[in-house]
Amino acid sequence: MKVFTVPNILSSIRIVIAFTAPFMLIDSSLKVRLGVGIICFIAVLTDWFDGWYARKYNAESKIGKLLDPIADKALVLVVFSVLAYLEVLSFLWVVPIFLREVIITTYRFIFLSRNIVVAAVKSGKIKTFMQMFTLGLAYTLFMLNRHFPEYFSHYFWIALYVCLSLTVFLTLQSGYHFFKNNWRMVKSVHNLV
Repeated sequence: MKVFTVPNILSSIRIVIAFTAPFMLIDSSLKVRLGVGIICFIAVLTDWFDGWYARKYNAESKIGKLLDPIADKALVLVVFSVLAYLEVLSFLWVVPIFLREVIITTYRFIFLSRNIVVAAVKSGKIKTFMQMFTLGLAYTLFMLNRHFPEYFSHYFWIALYVCLSLTVFLTLQSGYHFFKNNWRMVKSVHNLV
């Protein structure tokens, strides 16, 4: 089993970034916060690249199927949590996203331990795109509000709340689709417990 593949290395780097970079937004200078934004943006791009690379060059592995979702969820959940801590958004927006991601990821790992791979569906991909977009918008509003207030408008908050509402809706909807599509396997997990 190949462990040190390009996708696995990228996923591992993304996990390190997820658990370090977002915290640098707290009590930091403009330069550090800009750096964090760039690093997290690159991390988001590697999420697309490592999946493409794994499929194109047949570099998919069991460990990669574990690392990739951990990296994705960690980045989303940590950045959302840090932005909530910084009062860019309320933790009430984060809770449903956090619960959905943890519950679905737990089931995916249980299925994977039984050699059952649940492929990502369109609703999940749309959800992930919207989460990343909303995080980017929230980060931008945070930077404008803290460092460039002359360019900040309170109308921007309306855009953020619209995106947050859509993000939570799509997150919960994709969770519903996961259970709907895999209900038989979910039931089998609980029957065996």
